[in-house]
Amino acid sequence: MNLDTFFSSNLVLENELLLLQPLSLNDIDIIEGISYSKQLGEFGAIVKNRKDLDNYFNFCFKSKAKKELYPLIIIHKKTNNPIGLTMFGNINFHNKRLEIGWTWIGEKFQGTGLNKICKGLLLDYCFNNLGLRRVEFKIDIKNIKSQKSIEKLGAYKEGLLREYSIQSYGESKGTYLYSILKNEWK
Repeated sequence: MNLDTFFSSNLVLENELLLLQPLSLNDIDIIEGISYSKQLGEFGAIVKNRKDLDNYFNFCFKSKAKKELYPLIIIHKKTNNPIGLTMFGNINFHNKRLEIGWTWIGEKFQGTGLNKICKGLLLDYCFNNLGLRRVEFKIDIKNIKSQKSIEKLGAYKEGLLREYSIQSYGESKGTYLYSILKNEWK
């Protein structure tokens, strides 16, 4: 696999509960209903209204065009409603690794186990279809909820990237780096 092939693919992942498919401009209206909440972490801090959401979608599409991020909308199959977004990024096929992140799940779907199911679909695809050796997750030091969620998947906390990023709240003290290796994923 190479970046051109990957980014030109129409990636669809699904099981009995969830459907993950490429984010499209048509999704903006259906996702708007769950988009504005402080409970959505960094996304919720920067996306407060339709203009912010338009800007976020533009960021997603520009990042995909540059082959930096592959954004996916997460649909609950029983209701055919969106529950959030997730992305593949920092893709390095030569070294057989990528990062899963930029994920947000609507407030009413948090704590339901759907994020774990979503991550399972993504990880299965990475290890079983892409043949990757390693999947990474980067989580802000203040985002305890996401740290606990990723640890429940069996991710290994490799360390702290000190003063790694600027968040909506200002300069972050650090970002934890987690990983799951192919032989660790069941």
